[in-house]
Amino acid sequence: MTDRPIARRTLLQSAGAGAVAAGLGGVSSFAVWRSAEAQQDPRTLVVAGDSDIDTLDPHSFKSIGAYLAQANIYDSPLTWRVRPVEGRPGLFRSHPGEYEGGICESWSLERDGATIVLRLREGVRFPSGRPVDAAALKFGFDRGVQSPGYMRVVVPLLTRINSPDAFVVRDARTVAINMPAPTPLGLEALALITNSVIDPEEVKAHATPSDPWAAEWMRRNVAGIGPYRLTKNEPGVEFVLEATPNHWRPEPFFRRIVVKFVPSEADRVLLLRRRAVDIVSGRPGLSPRSVASLQGAPGLQTITVPDTVCHWLNMNCQRAPFNNVKVRQAINYAIPIQAILPNVVQGFGAQMRSPLPALMPGHDGTVSPYRHDIERARALMREAGLGSEPIPVTLSIRVGWLPHEQAATWIQPELEKLGFRVTISRETDATFRQTAIRGDHQLSIESWQSWINDPFFHMFFNFHTNARGTNSSRYSNPALDRLIDENMHETDPEKRLAAARQGQRMLVEDAVWGFLWYDNWTRVARADLTGVEKRWDTFERFFSMRLAA
Repeated sequence: MTDRPIARRTLLQSAGAGAVAAGLGGVSSFAVWRSAEAQQDPRTLVVAGDSDIDTLDPHSFKSIGAYLAQANIYDSPLTWRVRPVEGRPGLFRSHPGEYEGGICESWSLERDGATIVLRLREGVRFPSGRPVDAAALKFGFDRGVQSPGYMRVVVPLLTRINSPDAFVVRDARTVAINMPAPTPLGLEALALITNSVIDPEEVKAHATPSDPWAAEWMRRNVAGIGPYRLTKNEPGVEFVLEATPNHWRPEPFFRRIVVKFVPSEADRVLLLRRRAVDIVSGRPGLSPRSVASLQGAPGLQTITVPDTVCHWLNMNCQRAPFNNVKVRQAINYAIPIQAILPNVVQGFGAQMRSPLPALMPGHDGTVSPYRHDIERARALMREAGLGSEPIPVTLSIRVGWLPHEQAATWIQPELEKLGFRVTISRETDATFRQTAIRGDHQLSIESWQSWINDPFFHMFFNFHTNARGTNSSRYSNPALDRLIDENMHETDPEKRLAAARQGQRMLVEDAVWGFLWYDNWTRVARADLTGVEKRWDTFERFFSMRLAA
């Protein structure tokens, strides 16, 4: 689907970063527009996001805003099941190892679980009118393992499949996925929205000899089906979703979703207060400080549940002085976590006690001995034998990530008590990410969420020697690598959990991360919004939301 060129609305532009400088004039005008829009169609949901769409290709890296769009305009084979959150009417969340049908109505296992058989829903059609059949499902899988995107790395890791020959069409509605052996990660892979079903003929029509998978065309176009369809994508301003006619899901309450790109957190807060938007989405979307300021505000509610996002002080294990384990241990004892939690996290998260998130199977919150103890930290620095001269270090953080900026100012003086001379460097998100990928940060504050809520998936990407693009600590331990490799696909649950605990002990002893906090998944929304679902990948599904009667 191509974007329809529409002139930018001056009112919408003023809701961006310049609104505060303009004395709230832009935000006020935006509120007037929102009121008129709501009067025309009360079943329109207006969302403020902190990230724009960079690409719509399911198999490529993308921004948080792009993932939010994709979670609503594409259907994955399966999805994570959600259950009601006790004591929170209208809020639902995922639980480990629980799935439900997506574009596939059912699944079954053969060969002791080494083969997953998917059965598509009957009668579903792409917007082109072509059927969503087994050939289309296979085409999506084939493209994932062969196109230039990151799924050609993720699919082999999760399933050990490297060839499209593993995806076999049995009949018009049935596809068999033949893995080399059983794995507990097979169904997890099928729940990822990045394994979306796509229309083969639409992709082939836009392929070229130099781009056989139409990767360039799919950056700006949609070739699949989901509960919503993209009707507008104006970079830097907004994207608009409209309910897909005759989708296999029931008609959603909100027939239209307008997602505004609002880069300024201050503007997002003001738009909520003025009821110009219904909910703020993104990661982080709103910092704990902003969420706390909105609690009790008329007409608004705070939605918060524990999540799997980790925040830590990242030490480059390949660069001095952080290639010394005594230094890394000292820093863990120097982190003033008991000051950071109330002043930065403000109740919307919990202290990190393991490199694994607290919600992850195998998590052991008893393995870490670290607590704020500056004398213990100084003793470890003396054992490290670095001498008495000040040690210059650069602590890198991302501009706009307020909790990281706040945490850095708490950490800086404590590290200087150990003999460091700390310079805080504020980088744009793009610069920060590229520098991290190259392994050029010396010290930084990092964030990670594993959509596959699994200890070995999490440990691979964050700590395995071969995970060069995501192992931001540049940690390398052959013993841990073997542990991950040997247990990634282990089918004995007890053996797997025991190995996960062993891996945590190794990482804590080596003090690979400076433990900070686990985030809650937190949203501020209009008070009558209900049907909010929190899945492992953190992105809202708008089809479940509605206004309370």
